[in-house]
Amino acid sequence: MLIQTSEAFDAWTKNWSSPAPTTYQGSDELAFQRWFKFKEAFSPALVRSVVDGQKKRPEHILDCCGGSGTTGVVAQFMGIESTLIEVNPFLADLIESKLANYQHVDLPSEAARVIRRAHQYKVDLAALRKRLPPTFIEPGVNERWLFSKNVAKTIESYRLAISECSDETIKRLFTTALASILIPASNVRIDGKGRRYRSNWEARNITSENVREAFLGAVGNMIEDIYRHARVERAKYNLLRGDAREQIQHIKSEVSLAIFSPPYPNSFDYTDIYNVELWMLGYFSVAADNTALRHSTLRSHVQCTWDSLGDALPSKTLTRTLEKLDDVRNTLWNRRLPEMVRSYFGDMQTLLRESSLKLSREGQIAMVVGNSSYANVLIDVPAILCELAHDMGLRTVSSKSARAMRSSIQQGSADKTLAESLVILARY
Repeated sequence: MLIQTSEAFDAWTKNWSSPAPTTYQGSDELAFQRWFKFKEAFSPALVRSVVDGQKKRPEHILDCCGGSGTTGVVAQFMGIESTLIEVNPFLADLIESKLANYQHVDLPSEAARVIRRAHQYKVDLAALRKRLPPTFIEPGVNERWLFSKNVAKTIESYRLAISECSDETIKRLFTTALASILIPASNVRIDGKGRRYRSNWEARNITSENVREAFLGAVGNMIEDIYRHARVERAKYNLLRGDAREQIQHIKSEVSLAIFSPPYPNSFDYTDIYNVELWMLGYFSVAADNTALRHSTLRSHVQCTWDSLGDALPSKTLTRTLEKLDDVRNTLWNRRLPEMVRSYFGDMQTLLRESSLKLSREGQIAMVVGNSSYANVLIDVPAILCELAHDMGLRTVSSKSARAMRSSIQQGSADKTLAESLVILARY
């Protein structure tokens, strides 16, 4: 017998709590969420609270910045149809691995076959070096590298073994398992600003056996989670892969609730955060793949030179902010930051407009957004987004700070804090 949705969600989150609803902290203890350590995301509690705050139970939820797939997982546990959009091909596979139905599969047997094939592979190290950037395998560049030769070969043997799976559902699941062990097996760590070498990384001794054990443990956790929640009635989901600014236009059905957390205008290149997974797992094969993905993301960073900015946006706060940024342009760490900020809000205007066009009469748009600051010029993201929303016929239901984030040196001062807020909009 299938479990009722309220029962299922409560069983999933039993004895679990998060330090702040807008953060992913603590979520990696939950089934499905623990499959991959995600740096920037909101918690299941936030999605549940927004859903419960609706006048009418949503029938269809949209998340146009799918990320870790939290919105889709919560929607499934609550029995609500969902549509998610994700531009990063690895993250799209991560999302779908969490949402897929595995009732037709003997997971332990499939895992055993992958492990056997991986043990039989003889990886060509020269070919692997050719496929990856020079910093990935020892001796790397300037005596720095991400993976030792043996560890890199072991990881590649598992990637090749997984690629032979005939079932795409299984292939995605085991690819996620392999992804989850890459950073722990490497000489780097990931923070909000990208990749950094670990302290005393030269003294680490990660072996091929460590990789095998870690992969087996990751797969074991996945199988445990899937079987434990096998009786949950899975709601329908739709995953759109690609640029959210384009894909959102292809949604035809009405949306009861749009909830998402876009990249913040903090100049971080979110493509870089998952660069290791994208290369090691074969999503990238040439440098142009990385460039193409960067150009398909929201314009929240300066790693690309963006196209023409277009007309002025209907936000007095944004206009004043851009004037202040232009006044201090010579002191900014990158002179293109004013254009990046303007481009970012142009993209956000697109997401807001398209989301509102899909929205049901009583539907709402909920966004987790964060402020930024450059040369002590505050980018008041909630205020600007609310002004853009009002111009397209939306009203602000609420705009509340959810937590304080520490700013980076690039944003002005690491000692200052910036607000992260939950903004909720609706039709008049």
